[in-house]
Amino acid sequence: MERRDFNYYEARARNDVVKYADITSCNGNASVLVRLRFLRHPLKILRIADSNDDCDDDCFIVREGDDLGWLGCFIGKSNNLEELHLNSWGGGENIEALIEGINRNQSIGSIHVSTDLGGASFRNLTPFFRNNNSLTQCAQSIAFALDTSQCESLEQISIEGCNLSDEGLTVIATALRTYPQLESLRFQNNNIGLMGCIALRDMMRGWGASNLKTLDLDGNDIDDQVLQVLAAGMSNTSLEILRLSDTLITGAGLMSMSDYFQSERCCLKSLYLHHVNLGDEGALVLADALIGNKSLTSLRFHPNDSGITDVGRAAFSNLLCDPSSVNNTYLSNHTIEKIGGYQSNLHDIAQFLRFNRLSRHPHEAAIWKILKSHPDLDMEPFFQWKLKLLPVVTNWFRSARSCLFPDRPKSMQRQTLQNRELSAIYKFVRGMPSLAVISYWQQFTVNAQAKRRRIDDVVRRLEDERQRLEDERRRLEDEKRRLDGERCKLDYDEEAAWVRLGGRPTGEGEGSSDFFSGAKRRRQGWRESSMCSVHNIISILAKSEDKIMSKLVRSFLAQVGILCSREIK
Repeated sequence: MERRDFNYYEARARNDVVKYADITSCNGNASVLVRLRFLRHPLKILRIADSNDDCDDDCFIVREGDDLGWLGCFIGKSNNLEELHLNSWGGGENIEALIEGINRNQSIGSIHVSTDLGGASFRNLTPFFRNNNSLTQCAQSIAFALDTSQCESLEQISIEGCNLSDEGLTVIATALRTYPQLESLRFQNNNIGLMGCIALRDMMRGWGASNLKTLDLDGNDIDDQVLQVLAAGMSNTSLEILRLSDTLITGAGLMSMSDYFQSERCCLKSLYLHHVNLGDEGALVLADALIGNKSLTSLRFHPNDSGITDVGRAAFSNLLCDPSSVNNTYLSNHTIEKIGGYQSNLHDIAQFLRFNRLSRHPHEAAIWKILKSHPDLDMEPFFQWKLKLLPVVTNWFRSARSCLFPDRPKSMQRQTLQNRELSAIYKFVRGMPSLAVISYWQQFTVNAQAKRRRIDDVVRRLEDERQRLEDERRRLEDEKRRLDGERCKLDYDEEAAWVRLGGRPTGEGEGSSDFFSGAKRRRQGWRESSMCSVHNIISILAKSEDKIMSKLVRSFLAQVGILCSREIK
């Protein structure tokens, strides 16, 4: 068949002269092209393979005579395709046109490659990684594209079953050092060993602040030494999901994870160890490492092939609820919700896992486990603090009543809690009868003293108020005396003024308003009083024989006459 480019297929598809039966090897492939081209029943997931094993209606099976250029044309035109799986393209023709169509697509958000693309073919996919902003996963041999495209939207890498080996992973990990935004790395079944994991460790360390949430290394050559290398790199991440199933890990290797599990920076929520021979040693190591861990909620493995016996199951049971004492029960792990597989036979810990799963807060799970494991609470260890802890015990039962178990009758639970609270109080009283009586009268004395102090405080406040009022009374009396003195002075000054004016007006009372009724009347009274005084003086001086005095009197009278005439006018 002649070599054709993308434009060839695009031009013929535009003219609607395509006969799907003529360009495909089977009806299934024709149906895939129709769904890619038209919006009715659009295709969102497409798998390209050379056989129909584990494939469904979303699979394009490459057989002899299939022109992959048409598939590339419809992939490039599709706006609905979200996920592409390249398992194999067999002996298909015009692969370059297929790759060009993939490069033109703008809707694919996930691409999985499970075949050897070859160097040239993979380099031809570089525009896809550069231009497709929705890309979240890429596949095998991406180092070249990563180095050249620097795709900032890349968040997930998935390379599965490609026999990548340590050498291939080292190249990819080196290229990924400039991609700290990655959230998921999946390298399962790729024959990865020590050197590849060293490259992963160095990559995670080089990121500094990392967004990595998922690391999938299932089915690789990971043993205890390799796990120790990985643990050193994970401490620098916010990893939430770690998959190590089908590996060579043992209990000795899991000891290297202890510091990571107990670190405050540990964010791991799910650990997958399916088909790993943990044995009782591994169970004991995990149970010891997860004491105090506040993040892990799911520990997955197959109990039937894990090598765990009753010894290991007892370790997990003690991890979830240590019944040796109330305090140890409280300090148990109240976060893990799943241990084992989906069909786990660890029935002895199922109830404790259910407590953790149904509780709204680890504190609730702790209360349920204490009530379950200690039906008769021993109060004797608290006697060393005498009755100081009795209020703490009653408050604990009060808080227990606020977090009842959801699927049991609440009335029955409240009655049970009340009975156990009364039993605990009775143990305090029975264990320290004399102390209880003494404590009662001591408390009575304390209450009486407190009440007396309150009364004394009130008396002091009243005395202070009385003193303040007494000071205010004295101040007001002083003010009254001052005002009385001013009044007397004013009376004296007023009387002196009347004397100078010749006495009060006749027929007019003190302070009469008639005297002050008009300016003319005031001048008339002043004139009469003045003339009377002058007349008296003249009478005295007229009798004097002193000529000089007589002359002065006449001159004075002349002046007074002038002033009086002006005043009258």
